[in-house]
Amino acid sequence: MTWEQPSAERSVFLSSLPASARDWRLARWVASVLLGAFLLCAPFAQVKLPEVWAFIPSYQGAYLVIDLITAILLFAQFAILGTVSLLVLASGYLFNGLISIPHALSFPRLFGPVPLIGGPQTTAWLYMIWHAGFPLAVIGYSLARGSRSIRYVGVSVAAGIAVVIACTVGATLLVTAGHHLLPQIMRGDGYTPVLPIATGTVCTITLVALLLLWKRPPYSVLDVWLMVAMSAWLFDIGLSAVLNAGRFDFGFYAGRLYGLLAAGLVLLILLIETGAVYARLAQSFAIETRRQEQRLHEVQAELIHVSRLTELGQMVSALAHEVNQPLTAIGSYVRASRRLLLVGATEKCDEALQKASDQVTRASQVIQRLRQFVKKADAQREAEDVRQTVEEAAALALLGPERHGVYLAADYAPDLPPVLIDKVQIQQVLLNLIRNAVEAMRDSRRRKLTIKTMLSVDGLVEISVADSGPGLPEQVREKLFQPFITTKPSGMGVGLSICHGIIEAHGGRLWLTESPEGGADFHFTLPVLAERELASAPLSSRTLA
Repeated sequence: MTWEQPSAERSVFLSSLPASARDWRLARWVASVLLGAFLLCAPFAQVKLPEVWAFIPSYQGAYLVIDLITAILLFAQFAILGTVSLLVLASGYLFNGLISIPHALSFPRLFGPVPLIGGPQTTAWLYMIWHAGFPLAVIGYSLARGSRSIRYVGVSVAAGIAVVIACTVGATLLVTAGHHLLPQIMRGDGYTPVLPIATGTVCTITLVALLLLWKRPPYSVLDVWLMVAMSAWLFDIGLSAVLNAGRFDFGFYAGRLYGLLAAGLVLLILLIETGAVYARLAQSFAIETRRQEQRLHEVQAELIHVSRLTELGQMVSALAHEVNQPLTAIGSYVRASRRLLLVGATEKCDEALQKASDQVTRASQVIQRLRQFVKKADAQREAEDVRQTVEEAAALALLGPERHGVYLAADYAPDLPPVLIDKVQIQQVLLNLIRNAVEAMRDSRRRKLTIKTMLSVDGLVEISVADSGPGLPEQVREKLFQPFITTKPSGMGVGLSICHGIIEAHGGRLWLTESPEGGADFHFTLPVLAERELASAPLSSRTLA
């Protein structure tokens, strides 16, 4: 397992977070209180107190829990940061917790007249090894600061735990199986002259750990509180192994309380700082959430603006596409009128100009209907004759020189019922389909246009427009009714999209099939006017039936 942590994220951990002035003030205050309490307790260290046997297992159990939790938290930080110093310190806390187990098992008269393991010197020597092992881990932590990170943290954690267990088992075997090899430092519950040598050695190791922490700036928050913990560790040794007279005196109890404080200080700060980190992360998350929401609102506003621009572009394209048809007819009629005037056939000019005027009106109606369609307004639908509607649209669509040579085959089913439609919109659909068919057959040798009307199986009127052109490619068929999809070099690709929307708005559907002539065959359906609707329709509309 490997891990690389960005430097910005490393600063949230106690081992890498620089100590602030607030951290130093609080640490000095705690150290001063511990020193003051030590000075007050020192004169009473040899005062004999009752033998409270429940104190020993309670103290050892609390020690075990505190050190195991601290070790787990430090191993977790090592797994993230990969620094060797954290691995060493976490292993020291783990040793601190595990060694308390054989220490409790070997305590004289705790579980009976004879200790569960070892002899009369085992507990005292385990205490010395215990209180020397943790400062040695702090010394290793100090010396390892600034070293390169370990990449394979999983293997390193497993190795560290294995080494700690081996050291704990080895120390236990030394003071139990090799009990007779060690100098005697306890006589009953009192001390022998050899004890000051052992305690002096342990105190020296603790002082070296404290000095190394002090001499290796810059200081992290963890460094500051380890200094306080080493001070409490010295007070523990001083009260329970130097200034007191033996077990169960005031120094014995007070010293062990200092040991609990020394073990719990780092855990307490770890928990407090972890809570503070979570609070900062929650605050940062809330701020980032608000920023993201604000940005989301801005993006939504931009999307709405772009959507409106897109709709405006589609409307302009559709307007140009649809108005172009009556304008083309107007141009044709005006040119015809000019030719008639040039040859002196003035009596025919009136008819041509009237048709041009009609197309001007039609262009106005197209614009109005298109606006209603875009605004989703209700269309002005009336009962209309299907054949008349189709013939008018075909006549207009086939107007112009480019339509010459197109053979129109019309097949109108007899007795078709009237349809309820907006005539202008449906004729726009027919104009689009017919002109698309004519343009598709532009390069074809055979130019046949087939228009059919019939009654479909579902009771609707069906109209089809088929051509003999080359047909449509498969990739175009898949997106046929999407805006801006076209096969014409000069096309805008909005005609079929508008047609599709108009037919669906009328309650019908528009689809494409293969033409028997080889080209495209467009079909659409229109709703039939029901009997009761026909009876209530305007008189001008009913006469169409």
